Amino acid sequence: MKKIIFLLFVVSYCVTETAAAAEEAKRDSMFLGLSRNDVATYGTIAWSAGAVFMEFQWWWRDDYIYQQHPFRMKGDGYFYNSSYGVDKLGHMYASYLIFGLTYDVMKWADIDDNTALWAAIAVPASHAIAIEFGDGFSKYAFNVSDLYFNSTGILYGALQVKYPYLRNFTYKWSYYPSGGGGKNDPDWGPASDYSGHIYWLAMDMYNILPESVNKYWPKYLNLAVGLGAKNVSFGDVGIKKHKFAVALDWNTNAILPDGDTWNIFKNLINKIHLPAPGIKFYSSEKAVAKGLLLN
Repeated sequence: MKKIIFLLFVVSYCVTETAAAAEEAKRDSMFLGLSRNDVATYGTIAWSAGAVFMEFQWWWRDDYIYQQHPFRMKGDGYFYNSSYGVDKLGHMYASYLIFGLTYDVMKWADIDDNTALWAAIAVPASHAIAIEFGDGFSKYAFNVSDLYFNSTGILYGALQVKYPYLRNFTYKWSYYPSGGGGKNDPDWGPASDYSGHIYWLAMDMYNILPESVNKYWPKYLNLAVGLGAKNVSFGDVGIKKHKFAVALDWNTNAILPDGDTWNIFKNLINKIHLPAPGIKFYSSEKAVAKGLLLN
């Protein structure tokens, strides 16, 4: 129980500090009869606490109740570990996604730029630290390299806020069930079916290309490069290999309509790479073209 309380404290402390600062922000806009500031502040706290609780149920409950591991730390091989680095890209993406969502919610609540930025840093940072401490007392162990990639995701999100040109390069994720191993793993699910993941850097070519050329490029199409791996899910057999991809990408921000509250969800959708024509290849293998590249 002490360990659970500690994890909740890590998350709640950072979020509460953010909430206190947010109280100084504007409170004149309303949503469903409530102050947007209240919705953003208490919604973020509730989400953070709920996320830690669900992670405890999914990953740590049996270890904490039945096995009682002492705190442990470990390292791994980064892009040549058991998942060939797909888990690292996932840590980066999760923090990048939470950063973007938190920032958008804070701005929706009319919170000033500086407070919104620090809130967007504090929420995914505290979440990542809580997860690693939780892992430290479980069968997984505390992994410093995971925090490196979490920090990279947060840093990139912050740089996009400070330097708008970087918003032309969006970090995205796609998933399609690998159909291989993994289903016999008690922890199996989309998050751990690493063979089905690809992480993308989508480039908004319409904005990047010079004006003399971009009129020939549709606003709703990006160009994306992706990285994943095969034979890296639990129970997979075969040689592990990195997976590389180049594909078109749907710029859903240019497709979907605008809206004050809707824009929060629109920005989330745009961080998912939807199936599109592309080419993929594995290390030392020939490239294969796909009309709809799924995984």
